[in-house]
Amino acid sequence: NERPTFKQSVSLSLNILACFLYMMNYYIVEPSSTRYANALGQGDAMSGLIIGAMPWAALFSAIIYSIWSNRCYRSPLLTSGILLVLGNLLYATAYQYNSIEMALCGRFMTGLGGPRSMNRRYIADTTPLARRTAVNAAFGTATALGAALGPGTAILLDRLDLQFNLPVYGTVYLNGLTGPGYLMALLWMIYVITLSLAFQEPERAGLEEQRQKEISDESTPAISPRSEYEMANIDSSSAIRWNPREPATPKLDKFDCVSEQGLCDSEGLCIGSEPHVSSDDDAPKDDGQDASMWSQAMFVLNHLTLPVRICLFLLFSKMFTVESVISAASMVTKNRYGWAVQQVGTLGTIVGCLTIPISIFIGWISQYREDRVLMIWLMSFAALGMGLLVDVTDFVSTETDTFNEGSALAVGPRRYIAGYLLVFCSVQAFDGVVGSVLSKVIPTALATGTLNSGLLATVVGTFGRACGDVFITSVGYIDLRQIMNLLFVPSFFILISDLALIGWNYDILTA
Repeated sequence: NERPTFKQSVSLSLNILACFLYMMNYYIVEPSSTRYANALGQGDAMSGLIIGAMPWAALFSAIIYSIWSNRCYRSPLLTSGILLVLGNLLYATAYQYNSIEMALCGRFMTGLGGPRSMNRRYIADTTPLARRTAVNAAFGTATALGAALGPGTAILLDRLDLQFNLPVYGTVYLNGLTGPGYLMALLWMIYVITLSLAFQEPERAGLEEQRQKEISDESTPAISPRSEYEMANIDSSSAIRWNPREPATPKLDKFDCVSEQGLCDSEGLCIGSEPHVSSDDDAPKDDGQDASMWSQAMFVLNHLTLPVRICLFLLFSKMFTVESVISAASMVTKNRYGWAVQQVGTLGTIVGCLTIPISIFIGWISQYREDRVLMIWLMSFAALGMGLLVDVTDFVSTETDTFNEGSALAVGPRRYIAGYLLVFCSVQAFDGVVGSVLSKVIPTALATGTLNSGLLATVVGTFGRACGDVFITSVGYIDLRQIMNLLFVPSFFILISDLALIGWNYDILTA
């Protein structure tokens, strides 16, 4: 594979930087969200809605960006950055007008600017297979670093208390409540300017390489009796050329021409092209209109092979479990150890910084070890860390004041930090590996079009995060005394199930 040019490297770096800034933007309001809700005349429960407005909005915008990125990346990335600038300014300005509605609209607009679906798709479309795991490791590092530096930066901003007037805008209140909004608006503004000057529209060489690989795998002659699994792969790869609106059985004719969409056969069916009707003779049209979103959804479901479904489930479950650790940290440590916001933010920052060398190591070792081997390693460490967070003494004693302090089996601060470190670092590094596996095993029919692999991964991951937040809120109302086990026992069994799932399907998690 040719080495990327300087401009290509800059464009890829800007893509990863967008992921870092977005995750920082998501978590920077977490330490101050409760106080901000109180300052705007609302109760503590409103803080959850302030945090949750962003991922729910991102679910809607991901579809729009997916359609847009079929044609280009530059314009949707610029639009995303502008929305993020405006959303953060609106969130900070809410303090000036004492309006919770303005704060929620600002967070919702910030979510609409979420670029993660484009970030994932950009990596899958533009990076060669040999470098994809390393690039996805960088993506995972950016995610972890943003999630860690967000709370840490909020702690520093909490020391500010300034007030001054600006023409037209009015009074600016710069403190721990509004600082996150103003800072992120400034950072996104710098990002938009840099993107407009330095970003180069990429060639989708990674997608083309994957298409050629599928063609090569399909045309390789058999030299030995095929196993049942190999025959299933042949069926799956041949289905890539299937038109969902054509009643006939998929053809396996010899390819004899090349189009802009890929390699085509004599019937005009192209590898990697979106499902469409190429002529009146191919298939009946539905009232002369293009395929509906419903037909595209059915097309996607028909192409979700077992490896793809496994990867999507792993993305959902890993996001669910890591969210239960990160977002519940302030609540758990406040009740059990009496920690302040500064201590929680410091823990997140330190652990996030430790994730960087781990992800760099994963990116390096991916050149010598298969992705599925790395998945086993990382998931094992994550399960071990989650096991450390389970307090078995709470099953036999409900002593509230000291939480069974002094017992060798009780979860003290040191054990909590160790478990937090293992879970956070392992799961965040796992994000890059499973993203790489998904981009390699997904059919090229799902690598293009609106409902592509980047959109699927983003929607599944965002939905996992949203479900994790709802889960935290639910168990918080059940019993704060048992909050640790209510959160971490289910998460522990989810990680064990993930580990068993990877081991059981080990042979098919490869490309």
